[in-house]
Amino acid sequence: MSYRIQMTPAAEAAVEAQVNWFKADEKRGGELLAERWFTQLHLELAKLARSPTLHAFAPENGKWQAKTQVRQMLFRPWKSGIGWRVLYAIDDKQKLVSILQIRHEHRRWLHEDEE
Repeated sequence: MSYRIQMTPAAEAAVEAQVNWFKADEKRGGELLAERWFTQLHLELAKLARSPTLHAFAPENGKWQAKTQVRQMLFRPWKSGIGWRVLYAIDDKQKLVSILQIRHEHRRWLHEDEE
């Protein structure tokens, strides 16, 4: 059974910022690269909706938003292997996956940003 996907404002802002960053970089693909990244992200989110428990708990689990079980899906749309971490929570009763944050995998853990 498939879950619904819901983006938090923080996740939406992260997606928008990443798309704008790609669009501004005409030398590396600009608009086309932004569209490719955005499309790939939504394809991966569709897979996540089908199997949200497939992915492990995030390093932030129990340290950031302590009352929420935080999982992560690694999203790597390029062959280079560099990607993003999609942090999310599952609500089984509502069949809902809440995307909490999307972060480049080289960024610090969320609980470290708050310290």
